[in-house]
Amino acid sequence: MQDEILTPSGSENDVAAAGNGAEGAPAQPAPEPALEESLAQLEAELQAEQARYAELFDRYQRASAEFQNSRRRLEKQMADAIERASTHIVRRLLPVLDDADLAFRNTPAGLSEEQAAWVEGFRAIQKKLLAVLEDEGVKPMAESGPFDPSHHEAVSSEPNDSVESGHIIATLRPGYEHNGTVIRPALVRVAQ
Repeated sequence: MQDEILTPSGSENDVAAAGNGAEGAPAQPAPEPALEESLAQLEAELQAEQARYAELFDRYQRASAEFQNSRRRLEKQMADAIERASTHIVRRLLPVLDDADLAFRNTPAGLSEEQAAWVEGFRAIQKKLLAVLEDEGVKPMAESGPFDPSHHEAVSSEPNDSVESGHIIATLRPGYEHNGTVIRPALVRVAQ
């Protein structure tokens, strides 16, 4: 075991050098204060930049999420607007269908071949229009069966021996659904 050699100043560098057996070796110089300050300043700047990066990255993530949410909201609004416009147009076409239906039900008897062909041509046009509406999600409601207040509007209720109570006797005006939503209830007569 070596004896510790203490210099008159008793500095730790001297003690460490003596404890390591480096007798007579010059003591390690203390780091320059300017270098320590520079290192401390660089570390502080690094921490500040890392904090700034974290803040900017957080802002980026929030902005990105907000953009995605905004895009989804816009897409939904567009789809809803298209659906409303489509429903609006379909509602405006329903009276035209009613008028055509009424005209075909009241076609006079005894038409000539030429007139009958003309009427059949208009029936073909009506069928095409119904097919286009069906492709757009429009479906006529059932004209018979049990009365459903969410799909039918009762005009009258009367006793009927051939139809069960609470069932539709006759449909006065057809009802329609558009993509599963009732856009016009059917006007019906209901058995008591």
